[in-house]
Amino acid sequence: MNPCRKALFAVLVVAMFGLLFCMPAIAGEPAPAADLTADGQSTTAPAPQTADPGDDDRWHWEITPYLWFPGLSGTVGTRGHNASVHVSATDLLGYFNFGLMGTVEARKNRWLVPLDVLWIRLGDNKSLPFTDPGAESADIHLTETIFTPKFGYRMADTDHWKFDVLAGIRYWYFGESFQFQPRSYHGGFSPNQSWVDGLFGFNLKLALSPKASIAAFGDVGAGGASLDYQAGGAFGYNFKQSIALLLGWRYLFIDRSGSNQNVLDVHESGPFIGVTFAFPNAPPVPPSASCSAQPTEVWSGDPVKVSATGANFNPKHPTTYGWTGNGGKLSPANAETATVDTTGMAPGSYSATATITDPKEKKNNSATCTASFSIKQPQPPVVSCSANPTTIAIGESATITMTASDPQGWPLTYSWSTAGGTLSGSGTTATVTSTNADAGNTITVTGTATDARANLSASCTASVNVPAVQKCTVIEDWGECTFEKNPKKPWRVDNDCKDTLDKLSLRLQQMPNSKLNVVGYTNEKEVAEEQTLGSQRSVNVKYYLTTDGPNKADASRIQPRAGGAKGQATHFYFVPEGNLCGGQLEEGTVVDETQVQGQSRTAAPAPKKHKAKKAAAAPSGN
Repeated sequence: MNPCRKALFAVLVVAMFGLLFCMPAIAGEPAPAADLTADGQSTTAPAPQTADPGDDDRWHWEITPYLWFPGLSGTVGTRGHNASVHVSATDLLGYFNFGLMGTVEARKNRWLVPLDVLWIRLGDNKSLPFTDPGAESADIHLTETIFTPKFGYRMADTDHWKFDVLAGIRYWYFGESFQFQPRSYHGGFSPNQSWVDGLFGFNLKLALSPKASIAAFGDVGAGGASLDYQAGGAFGYNFKQSIALLLGWRYLFIDRSGSNQNVLDVHESGPFIGVTFAFPNAPPVPPSASCSAQPTEVWSGDPVKVSATGANFNPKHPTTYGWTGNGGKLSPANAETATVDTTGMAPGSYSATATITDPKEKKNNSATCTASFSIKQPQPPVVSCSANPTTIAIGESATITMTASDPQGWPLTYSWSTAGGTLSGSGTTATVTSTNADAGNTITVTGTATDARANLSASCTASVNVPAVQKCTVIEDWGECTFEKNPKKPWRVDNDCKDTLDKLSLRLQQMPNSKLNVVGYTNEKEVAEEQTLGSQRSVNVKYYLTTDGPNKADASRIQPRAGGAKGQATHFYFVPEGNLCGGQLEEGTVVDETQVQGQSRTAAPAPKKHKAKKAAAAPSGN
């Protein structure tokens, strides 16, 4: 082995063991997801994975047909006849007769089984035989078959780095055809040889982006050959998730020169191009689900629609849905879209959870999601009340107006109540009318508005003042009794007067809060002869009303009074409770009943007669 080849072999071995011992550090580095697979000639960089490959229990396959354009250089020979071979990569098409190249890799979890197959036929009719000096040239045809099955384990499998350790064999088959020129010199040979070498190798893969990647690979071994190794690298670009274009360089060396009569000490190197087809190229993406609620905020009683959408389920399998919630009633509970009945739900946050299931799948066959919504806190109506006018007299009215609005915009109903007066009206307007009982008081009217949804109420009040009023009473002249029919006893209550008094007693019963003034009058002649005759007549009328008459009146309500010279009669004046209006005065003067006694019809003595002084007018006040 020449020094250059020994150096290359040493570098390859050092690189393999250096990467092996660096794996714990490499395996811990996070990076964008990518998957690169190669067995010396191929690499693939799929889109980022969403699941850990270690959890993927499926087989993954990658098939990579490729074309390698190597240059061939070295020494070949048989039975002591050796020749140098030099075929450049640019002359390859001229020496290339036929070829078949490709790799297949199967991987499950971290275990992988790559297989590389290469079969080519090359020819060179200008080889220079350096062990046969009598020959001018050699026409050499080489048929090369390389079959490389391996078995490996992915020691590092991160989103950015992947490192595989591989072991296997490389089966070699060489068919050689030697024809020397001139043919008369030696003729030709067609020896064949095959052998197997054991190998130890690696694949190192690095994702540059979700679509681009690079890979390095190498292996070294021996067995039928003294030394057998290869090294190379590739750049991959994913046009689609499962299709990648590969561009790379490969170096392959074989030294089989000391174990038998056949000599094969050559190296092949050059670019290659290939296309990798991956199926499936990434771990299965777990099924997922997304939920939504519409609307997300409602009032209690308003419906909410919740929907669930599944992803990464097998589109050929039917899926089932199941809904559960922490509030309200869901219907239907087994459909993609359900409705939440929020009737009676208290304000707050709620959720509905959907589970989507693929019954035909045994693993990773379900996904859940949650849709959230909330019940809003309703606010009571906003109300205000006003009165017009704010002051009224007894018997007058004021209009009460309510201004009301609901923050939610719900319909309102209205009601009214009052602490005084009489109330009428409906809706936002009412009327209050004051009564005598409201004099000197304030009437308070209350209006209430209630919303039709949450049954929340709000009230307002308006006040109406009713000033106090002084009551004014008017003296009523009810009638009279005359005393002219009996000139001998002009103070006596006769039958005609009794009839009048009987009616008067009934009126007294009907007016329990008033009093009766009985005013006795005299004529001019009687005044001159007897001053007390008018007083006697009024006292005798009271006596009949309280003692002799059929209807016994309350004596405290009847007041005998003496009037002036207005005739032989008694007048009856009803004085209601309260103050007299307009300065009105009661007629006559009060009789001193201790001096003038009431007389019955039979026992009444004649009043004493005496001469009076020149007639004096009766007083006209109390």
